[in-house]
Amino acid sequence: MKKIFLLIIIMAALFGCRKTEKMKEKLFPERSYEDAQIDNFYWSIEGWDYSVIPLIKPFQLIRLQGDYVWQLSTGFNKFDEISVSPINDFNLTNNYIYGHKVEETRDFDNRKIIVPAFWFIIDIKKGVKEVSLSKFNSEQELKAELKKLNLPETFLNPDEIYEQYKQNPVLPWFPEDIKKQLEEVKAKQGK
Repeated sequence: MKKIFLLIIIMAALFGCRKTEKMKEKLFPERSYEDAQIDNFYWSIEGWDYSVIPLIKPFQLIRLQGDYVWQLSTGFNKFDEISVSPINDFNLTNNYIYGHKVEETRDFDNRKIIVPAFWFIIDIKKGVKEVSLSKFNSEQELKAELKKLNLPETFLNPDEIYEQYKQNPVLPWFPEDIKKQLEEVKAKQGK
């Protein structure tokens, strides 16, 4: 009797594991990037209730489900704000993330508060522990600073970049080793 009971428990456990694995395969059919042990920061385009565009780790653009606004998540409360939002356009290099935060209206206790627009540059060349955020009152001020830093004055649209990223998870600013790993997995998938 004990052997039969033990056999039933083992079979239930195995069935549960198989069922869990099948469910995982159904929910996450392509786990090839995970299986290749590539940092999920670079290939995970969605969470339960948000979409993501990875920038320079730990910085990401995030859009909550059902929302049209992109926010620049700093990954930590470095600038006395967890995110800079809403972001209409941006650009980045190895050491800088820059763009435009548009004006927004927030509702606090039935009072409308206008949060002004600003242009920004996040300097991460000293590493993520010594990041600095510079804010500018006008696009002309930002462009003057971009010229000083020898940075491109062009901007990217987050919606367009997200659509590109969904089709091809290799973005131009990713580290070369990450791009190579992602390309190898894509080649194995025949994409």
